[in-house]
Amino acid sequence: MISEFSKTLDYINNMNCGVVSIIGTGKTFKSGTLYSLLQEGYCPNLAVRPKAFYRFPDVDFPNDLRSYFVEDFDDVESGSILIIEDANRVFPSRSSRSPELQEYLGISSHKDVLIFITVQSTANTDQCFFRDQDSVLLFKHVCISNIAFERPEIAQFCNVANVKINKASKVAEVNPLYVTYCPRFDDTFILDNPPSWYGREHSHALANYKIHPKKAVS
Repeated sequence: MISEFSKTLDYINNMNCGVVSIIGTGKTFKSGTLYSLLQEGYCPNLAVRPKAFYRFPDVDFPNDLRSYFVEDFDDVESGSILIIEDANRVFPSRSSRSPELQEYLGISSHKDVLIFITVQSTANTDQCFFRDQDSVLLFKHVCISNIAFERPEIAQFCNVANVKINKASKVAEVNPLYVTYCPRFDDTFILDNPPSWYGREHSHALANYKIHPKKAVS
């Protein structure tokens, strides 16, 4: 069933801290969903908060997004929304960086920092994101082969999400990319009004991301 009033959106809108994970196979509108959630029309309380982009290219955002870029957790201002796109690229499962992440997640609630991450597979992502703070999981479509390698506790939600998303998109006659499922509230909702400024620069922001960046010659 498609929610006329979304419990998920209401809950996220009122989160001071915690982690919101947007999970889905590549190119399923995870970034578009993320930016849609930050709009006043969907989550007005989030729209007014500063947005810290962690280890992210210097992409052009409108001034009213209140964005800034950080390379270190210590640079995230209290009260911010911390955004980590494709989180497993910087915090993969069994990562040597886990102690740093664990330490920060432990204190992020004291700083009133709400964290948004996008991931293609939670099996490749550090578990801290899902267990150390209030965790809300949002699902886009996940292809069958990806589900086969997911964490068992997450795979069950992926299967349900695929069914709910397909059904909702047909009933509402909207692109399934705009449909999101939240198992916490068994809530299927539609965000079909992405920001007017959102485009390829944002959906493909990591297109020029280098795995081994060249060091400057001194």
